Amino acid sequence: MHNDEILDSMKAERFDLAVVDGLVFVQCIYLIPHRLQVPWITYGDAVDPLALRLPWLPSFVPNALLPYTESMTFSQRLANTAAVVAFSLASTLVGLNPPPEVTEKYQKYGAFSSVDELASRSLLWLYSKDSVLDYPRPMMPNVVEVGGLTVRRATGQLPSEIADFIAGAENGIVLMTFGSSASSFPVVIADKFLSAFRRLDGYRVIWRMRNTDGLAIPDNVMIAPWLPQNEILAHSSVKLFITHCGNNGQYEAVYHGVPMIGFPVGGDQVYNAKRLDHKGYGLSMDLYDFTADQLQNNIHKVLEDRSYKERITKASEIFRSHVQSPVERATFWIEQVCRFGGDHLRSAGNDLPLYSYLMLDVLAVCLVAIHALVFLLLRLTTFVLRKCCRQKLTAEVTKKLN
Repeated sequence: MHNDEILDSMKAERFDLAVVDGLVFVQCIYLIPHRLQVPWITYGDAVDPLALRLPWLPSFVPNALLPYTESMTFSQRLANTAAVVAFSLASTLVGLNPPPEVTEKYQKYGAFSSVDELASRSLLWLYSKDSVLDYPRPMMPNVVEVGGLTVRRATGQLPSEIADFIAGAENGIVLMTFGSSASSFPVVIADKFLSAFRRLDGYRVIWRMRNTDGLAIPDNVMIAPWLPQNEILAHSSVKLFITHCGNNGQYEAVYHGVPMIGFPVGGDQVYNAKRLDHKGYGLSMDLYDFTADQLQNNIHKVLEDRSYKERITKASEIFRSHVQSPVERATFWIEQVCRFGGDHLRSAGNDLPLYSYLMLDVLAVCLVAIHALVFLLLRLTTFVLRKCCRQKLTAEVTKKLN
């Protein structure tokens, strides 16, 4: 409401296209390209299959906020179905649409009923998943998988202190980083990690951590407030990646063939951790309920059980064999919609009301027809039985009278 000067300066730039973060809690930013009168595409870690009219049946496509895999029990499928519906209704239920006065102001740039409608006008959806790590699911032409956008071939150049530390590892390196979400840890949790790392004979640990509490750091552990994660993962001496299960970090580990131990913190990280167990690329643990002994045992399990390394190495080979890298794929499709628009990618299902898309109207007619048929059959059966009973009764009365 108070950014006219900034938005007017942006409009003067005459942008060709906007890329919008599709996170449901910040959907109001669709108002920006709407005001600038430029087309937009959406990038997101999670999408609403009902809003996009994607044929993702909740029987085998788990919601990204649940710790489920593609193989669900009946109770999980029931909960997953409820989650899909709840996720679709989230913007309405929790008031994510901007206040009416904001919506009214932006109507002069083009009519729309809600930011959900603006989201549905995206020419293209860039979905940050890939079946090599996530689960196979049917796609429509206007949704493109670009999981692993931060993955890149390593240059082989590391800061000298990191390179020297890696070179001194007898058996290999364990890398631990929780991405941008956490670089400092409560003392009780940090002590558990340090206790486990201290007992890793022959291995060295590189940990992204700010030692704000002055903890005693073992000789085999290097800490730093920032680390070149992708470059370190690419090093042949790295044997294990301990991660908070951020989406990008997991794809970097898969690309470089490094098994993982996941400690999800929140959001979709619980879902991401679950797929580690399901795919066999590593193990997941509870950050809020683990012991140093459990961590040490799991580290040795992943390092010594060759099946983890073999599975993620095969996944790495599949990932690298794609004709286009994730960046190349995203670039191709962005240029495609810049040149040709997105009408040729949009199915007729996007224009159907939800009840028609889900065939609820057809189902209703079928149920009414079945109900009517059953009703008629019951009435006919009742009529025939009554007729037979009357004839039998008449015959018995006639017989008695005679």
